[in-house]
Amino acid sequence: MTTPFCDIDILREATESSAAQLESLMAHLTTSQRPEIDVERLGKIVGDPHLALFVARREGEIVGSLTIVHYVAPVGEKLWIEDVVVAPSARGRGLGRRLVEAALEWGRAHYPAVKVYLTSNPSRTAARALYTSLGFEEYNTGVFKR
Repeated sequence: MTTPFCDIDILREATESSAAQLESLMAHLTTSQRPEIDVERLGKIVGDPHLALFVARREGEIVGSLTIVHYVAPVGEKLWIEDVVVAPSARGRGLGRRLVEAALEWGRAHYPAVKVYLTSNPSRTAARALYTSLGFEEYNTGVFKR
């Protein structure tokens, strides 16, 4: 029996080590200005009952993560997948797929029949191909930020 490349689970405790590992990992996701992930910020994330922070660990090191968030809006409930990232050293082994599948399974278990949304930069061709292969359809809209 082969063992998987990484273990995937929900991060439930904020530690200095996990905060530092996630801070390092997020540098591979965006170069935009963003808040630092310290243990206090991570504590708020893992303590939020409306989201799950999935992490992929290889030999104890966090090499991938994503967040899935649930919220209720006037037009209905939604699940939103955010900040999907895999460290360059762990790419090409299906880890992004496993993270998204774990999040979708969590969503079905906790919020059946709620639509799941995500966004992906057009330049991230591999990520976009992954999302399409998992049944996501591109929704013709614009994303604005301020």
